[in-house]
Amino acid sequence: MGHEAAAGRDVRKQFREAEFDVEEVRLDPEALVVKKNNCTQLLERNSKGKWSPSGPPTFNVRGVDCELEDRGYQKFWFHLGRRFPARVNDLRTLHHFDDEVRTILGIKSLYHESLGTTSARSVYDRLDGRPDQ
Repeated sequence: MGHEAAAGRDVRKQFREAEFDVEEVRLDPEALVVKKNNCTQLLERNSKGKWSPSGPPTFNVRGVDCELEDRGYQKFWFHLGRRFPARVNDLRTLHHFDDEVRTILGIKSLYHESLGTTSARSVYDRLDGRPDQ
């Protein structure tokens, strides 16, 4: 068995030991979905066999996986045009989830990521009407 296959099993085992649900992506053997506490992260393996997040994590609100959206004055959960106000405990849960995923994968956190949850989307009212928008 090659090193990459063993590394793939090890990451699955590490997530399971940390009480994550791990799902295989049926159409892509180089992808996994990890879930915990209403949070979900898609992981993809690169050509060198290293796993990394594919996009930002999502948070399940009212049965749908939502991205975190920053509107300047407040953070929201966003899914297909619908917004739900983000609560402090939900943000802490998402931040802790993201931190756990990064730790298991051995990914360093950047300074701004360590301060708190980063948003998948930023939508500020003051940007409306600018020539570059």
